[in-house]
Amino acid sequence: MFELHRNIIQTFITEDIRDISTYGGYKGAYILKITTKRLAVAEKIVAYCESLGGEAVIKENHNLIIFEVYCIAEDPSVYTLKTTEHPFEYGLKIK
Repeated sequence: MFELHRNIIQTFITEDIRDISTYGGYKGAYILKITTKRLAVAEKIVAYCESLGGEAVIKENHNLIIFEVYCIAEDPSVYTLKTTEHPFEYGLKIK
């Protein structure tokens, strides 16, 4: 887990949150997902994440009546696939 994610969790652990999970994403990104029923809490998390230099988005889940906040931290040590440098190595054709 990254320092960005630790700071967010430590700051908002006492707020009205429903669930916290982490995922490894594509191209070396790590995603912290926080769910809450309150839009105000989701907006505070996004603002805090962005103030620390991270990226964040809110997705409203209408089925569960919750807001999902995704905070993204990138790991620069992970290889990023760049199709423009080696387009045919992976069977890709770039026009």
